[in-house]
Amino acid sequence: MSEDEDNGAAAAPPAAKSKALPILLVINTLLLTGVLIFVMKRPAAQAHGGAAEAKAAEGHGEGHGEGKEEKPAGEHGGAEEAGGPGPTVRFDNFTVQLKSLDVDRYAHLGMEIELADEVTKGRVERKVAPIRDLILGYLSDRTPDELRGSEGLKQLKEAMIKNLEELIPGHRVRAVYITDFIIQ
Repeated sequence: MSEDEDNGAAAAPPAAKSKALPILLVINTLLLTGVLIFVMKRPAAQAHGGAAEAKAAEGHGEGHGEGKEEKPAGEHGGAEEAGGPGPTVRFDNFTVQLKSLDVDRYAHLGMEIELADEVTKGRVERKVAPIRDLILGYLSDRTPDELRGSEGLKQLKEAMIKNLEELIPGHRVRAVYITDFIIQ
């Protein structure tokens, strides 16, 4: 009889576990659903809050002078306050003969420019030819050694931002992204 009692006692705990497992799965599913709903609704609330903060900052920033220039009414305050990415303009790939004394060397480069707002994006899209000319002119004066490595790309990006801000004054270029780069 002791064997039968042991078998009966051993059978009882799995039955209790089998009831607990579905309950835990249901609870986990409900919690996960709640978290997903919270996360999905959160960006919309931040965008509205960011726009309100931008309007408040614009009202308080009148004495500083640059607050009004940087943030036109309702344009890009929400995305910039939240730290989100701005609109980008992608350029067709560039192939440029580099400055080299001994052999012909070429750079193949893909580039995307992140801007502060949609107004700036529109201005950049209207000036594609002058911007491409600027980039080609800059690259053709570089040697392969000046463009190699992360330091070379960093200097290239900084120079492009500076040159683009001179070409399109009063508008902010947030970043230059090198999307493709080969030296041959």
